[in-house]
Amino acid sequence: MSKFAENLSALMEERNLNSPALAKILKTDRSNITRYLRGERLPRYQGFLSLLEFFNCSADVLLGLKDYAPSCEFSAPTSSFGERFRILLKETNTSQYSLVEQANISGECIFKWLNDISFPSVPNLATLATFMDISVDYLLGRIR
Repeated sequence: MSKFAENLSALMEERNLNSPALAKILKTDRSNITRYLRGERLPRYQGFLSLLEFFNCSADVLLGLKDYAPSCEFSAPTSSFGERFRILLKETNTSQYSLVEQANISGECIFKWLNDISFPSVPNLATLATFMDISVDYLLGRIR
């Protein structure tokens, strides 16, 4: 979380933004931004996507999983998370069972994600991407 906080702070500094200004842009409470910057919490799925879209940055870089992103154009996801996740499970030959047993993700969460009942937390996005050996941006469908 500290790397996320550090990277978010740097992005805000580049744009001369303070917490209240970013909160207003993202239509969220200023205390959420403050907690992100203190490393106390991570945004929820939709808030994370909003940050990525606003800053037009790599999810992997923002999370501190990579130091730099390959030069590419990021786009908004073109399908629901459940559809994308289903495709990637097949593409990466990853079973739901292996996610439960080896990545310690509950079967109930996987079911909810596959059926768009709920979305993964930001730490779970990182876990999924690492386990499936793909980038978070690719998992989200932001790069092809």
